[in-house]
Amino acid sequence: MLRNTAAAITTFVAVFFVVPTLTLLLPASLTDHFVQYLPSNLGGVLTGGSSGLAHALAPWTGFGVLCGYTAVLIGIAAWRLRRVDA
Repeated sequence: MLRNTAAAITTFVAVFFVVPTLTLLLPASLTDHFVQYLPSNLGGVLTGGSSGLAHALAPWTGFGVLCGYTAVLIGIAAWRLRRVDA
């Protein structure tokens, strides 16, 4: 989706390393419901760990959410490919 390599790497680092760290600044009531849907925590749930989450998702639920993220990103990439490269 991103044609610039630096932008793609920056987005990856932000999603997997910066956003989870910034969620520690949020109130606990909001963090308990938001953090379980981050991609890094969903991957941890799939491998059998809960990463110390208060309300971790079940492994199959986490897999479904990751598949949903993938479907949305592929849809956006396909739309961008048809729109920009047409």
